[in-house]
Amino acid sequence: MEVLPAGFSDFRSREYWNHFFQAFDKKNFEWYGSYKDIKNIIYECIRKRLSYCDGENGATGVISPREHEEGKHTLKNERVNKNCLLVNIGCGNSNLSYEFFEDGFDSIINIDYSDVVINKMKSKFGKMMEFINIDINNKECFENFLENLDIEKQKKKKNFKIFFDKAFLDAYISGDESEEEVCKNNAKNYFESIFKYMNEGDIFIIITLAQYYIIKEVVRNIYNADIKLDVNPFLIKKNTNEFRYHPFVFSFYKTNIKLKDYTMKLCNFENKDSKIISLWKLPHEIREIRDNLNLHSFKKGKRIILDIFNQNINKCEYNIIVYDSNVLKPVYNTVVIVVPFGYEFHSLYSSSEGNEELATKIKGKRLLLVMRSNFIINESKTAHKDNKNIANCESIKGGELNNTIESNEKREDNSNPSEFSADAYNGSNLYDGILENQDSVSILLKSVKNELNKIINELALPNSKNFPIMALNEDIKNYKIICHEKSNYCSNIIIRDVLVTDEFISDNFGALEDNKTKKNGKNKKKSTQKNSTQNASNSEKGNDNVGGEETNNKITYDDAKKLAIELIKKNTEEKKKYFENKEIYKRQMIFSYDPLTVQSEIIYTKEKKKANKLNEHEKIVFEYIESSSQYHVNFCCTFFLFILNNCYAKDNNLINICILGGGTNVLSNIIKSIFCDFNLNFNIVEIDETVQKLYKFFYDKEEISNDKHVANYIINDSYEYIKNFNQQKYYDIIFVDMNNSENSYLNINGQKLYITCPHISLLNKDVITDIKNIINEKGVLVINLLTRDNNARKYVYQFLKELFSSVISISSANKEINEVLVCSPNDIKEENILDFKMNIMKWIRCNHNRWFLNFDLASFLNNITIL
Repeated sequence: MEVLPAGFSDFRSREYWNHFFQAFDKKNFEWYGSYKDIKNIIYECIRKRLSYCDGENGATGVISPREHEEGKHTLKNERVNKNCLLVNIGCGNSNLSYEFFEDGFDSIINIDYSDVVINKMKSKFGKMMEFINIDINNKECFENFLENLDIEKQKKKKNFKIFFDKAFLDAYISGDESEEEVCKNNAKNYFESIFKYMNEGDIFIIITLAQYYIIKEVVRNIYNADIKLDVNPFLIKKNTNEFRYHPFVFSFYKTNIKLKDYTMKLCNFENKDSKIISLWKLPHEIREIRDNLNLHSFKKGKRIILDIFNQNINKCEYNIIVYDSNVLKPVYNTVVIVVPFGYEFHSLYSSSEGNEELATKIKGKRLLLVMRSNFIINESKTAHKDNKNIANCESIKGGELNNTIESNEKREDNSNPSEFSADAYNGSNLYDGILENQDSVSILLKSVKNELNKIINELALPNSKNFPIMALNEDIKNYKIICHEKSNYCSNIIIRDVLVTDEFISDNFGALEDNKTKKNGKNKKKSTQKNSTQNASNSEKGNDNVGGEETNNKITYDDAKKLAIELIKKNTEEKKKYFENKEIYKRQMIFSYDPLTVQSEIIYTKEKKKANKLNEHEKIVFEYIESSSQYHVNFCCTFFLFILNNCYAKDNNLINICILGGGTNVLSNIIKSIFCDFNLNFNIVEIDETVQKLYKFFYDKEEISNDKHVANYIINDSYEYIKNFNQQKYYDIIFVDMNNSENSYLNINGQKLYITCPHISLLNKDVITDIKNIINEKGVLVINLLTRDNNARKYVYQFLKELFSSVISISSANKEINEVLVCSPNDIKEENILDFKMNIMKWIRCNHNRWFLNFDLASFLNNITIL
């Protein structure tokens, strides 16, 4: 018999549920587990029902929130007070109420809006408890019922009320996209009514799968209410491994404490300890808990990042990536790979594709990638020493462990980590502060064999005895953590410096010697090169004037390309001389919720130390142009599409630029360095005040100062900023560079489309319309598109093409998967693209020394496509 709903709206239909319960006439249906699965959590909820009251009303046995949080009061041994009125909302034909009754809860009222199930349950348990047919959609009827509960409670001399909802909310507010407003209103009325008739000491308990649509409505309805929330994950003991979504207990408590802190309490599944988190972080935390519960089952493509905490010092010491590969014939069930500090951002370790490549080479079914956590502040300093390359392969044996697993746990650092002001730090001797020894590969290998032994064995797949531990032939990188800040949006932020001199020189100048060797002895080519370079040098006259005329206005496309390539090579040779006597560093910003992704990065240099100048403090120099990632390069190139031409320089026109997701201003400072002769006005929008505070570590105020440039750093939600911006047709260019949290996706017709950037909230017609309204007639919207999902990429293409006259794609010229999309309200034709390319090549001819190092012009020109 067919009992599955035709659509989500059936879950709110009395006819559907009557049909459902007729189909299950002789069998009770238990959603989300049995009473045994949640009994201990229910007891805990009852014991701490007064924890969020301050005792002013004379209640006895009241525990203050501070006492409870600090552990000064123990609830575990308290007697469970079952003298309450329990209301089971959406009772269905579950035996749960009977199990409550058998456990000593003797006053139970069951409500459901299926008259079929109410009549059946009355005949079954009617002598023990009440069953009432109520439609919650009828708010007046529902609130009359709730109002009478206090009279019933007093009459029966009960101490408090428990409102109990097991799976009802999940069904009641489920809906298709077209029903979002209906579901939102249903949730509002439901929570509003129950909160209205809750007293201090009452509890509202919801058993839910805690999917995103549920969490969203929970947060929306409690953040301004006098309600506190606790969340407890639990396992359904029977057939646990069959469940993809494990259920959670959400318990709501009335509080008389008026101070709003927008926090909640989350219980850790592994050790039952609780922690205080921001309400806004609940979706992320739920996902991580769910991933943890599914750790031990193998699933191809699964990738989870775990934090390993040292219980003695309450700090995250290690990260472990668990990756389940697609290898068809694995040799090893489990392989452990030790990742040297500083290499965790290498694509082999930081991406699913890289992990799959490693697994294929090693022939491993599950990879466990072990690395030191970035979120350890080292107070001691060690001398700089060289490490030899290590290539080891060992086996794990038994051992004890004093660490615990947390999945992307919020880092709490009770010490006061060293923090440096930007000005003080720029004058310090960084090299003396580089930290190295404690994170060397050899020490990491020992840690894996000793203190991480037990955890590694817990994470290994079954039948993984004596699995290999591998370390690739890489040295530890030199690094220093210079700042550690807490954030309301990403738990913790660190700023660190990594010494990358050899890597930078090899990546950017390694090919020069090979090219010289190939050209050696070829006099004709030497002569041609000399002439070409001389012609290029002639074109450089007046290179400070971007509007200067070239001697040959009719230069062909091929000649322009040839000259530009020669000057790019010249730029590389000049930069090699500049950098070869420098120490080169990367300054990186990393968020704790995603410790393997660099959120912001800039190159800086210092003069190499001389023997007689050991105590001299050199000022660091930020190399903004050399800091550009490939998509930053493409962002800058979009200026040449419609905005930059001769008239802007001659007429001193102002270019108005908006950057949504400004971060540490690396992009704006790159643009200022490239286009220093132009009048630029920036509005840089960033939601996180902590990130703004850390901006000082990524620029030199004196070095970047330019009277032609104005930059306004605005703390605001980007969508609120766009929506409330009151100047029409204002911006020449708007850049969008806002990432989603890990594994974010769009749900389009039941298909999940995974996107890292842009933020999925941007992919909304109303938001794009607001953006179009503030771009001028010749302006463009430029978006960083980052996704590994081809279906998601195609969807974004189609979405933007429906809203703009033209969309141009500029894909990256290297291994980056970022793609820059340029959206224009104008019809762009092939001749416009040719002008675009010629403008860029002219700029390089006139300003080659202000252009990107090793810019791959040929690939760039080939990667421009009109969608």
